[in-house]
Amino acid sequence: MDDSQQNIFATCIVYGELGILLRGESGAGKSLLALDLLDRAEIRGFDAFLVSDDRVILDVNEDGLIASAPANISGQIELRGCGVIGRPTVHQTQIHLLIDLVDVVDRMPENEEFEIELQGVKIARCPVPKRELIDSVHQRLLVIEAMKRVRKTL
Repeated sequence: MDDSQQNIFATCIVYGELGILLRGESGAGKSLLALDLLDRAEIRGFDAFLVSDDRVILDVNEDGLIASAPANISGQIELRGCGVIGRPTVHQTQIHLLIDLVDVVDRMPENEEFEIELQGVKIARCPVPKRELIDSVHQRLLVIEAMKRVRKTL
């Protein structure tokens, strides 16, 4: 890993044309939300792939913020109560949307909460309360609305 790269605790997927980075503390539900989104895409006939679970390498190139998997965990994701399982994978993706799993339910977030700068690159952000605060359907709906907003800007 070179000096421009950053290895973070996160999960990353590709949903259709969007690279999505899910960030939150250990146990926040990153893997479960990622699996939920991957399964939803499969049911709806969309292309969706796992990039990395638990650890993600971030780098910047001419396309923007790029996420990839450390080699030793590529293609694997943890489903608590089942163990490590596999999902279709891609090696890397450009990040279009950051999902931050947060500790609060904010009924009407401010507009500035919907954008963030990571490694000098501005990307869309969506704060999503952790699963212990809201149910999985509510989480999924927040992510879907964020994806719709991002698609309008591409």
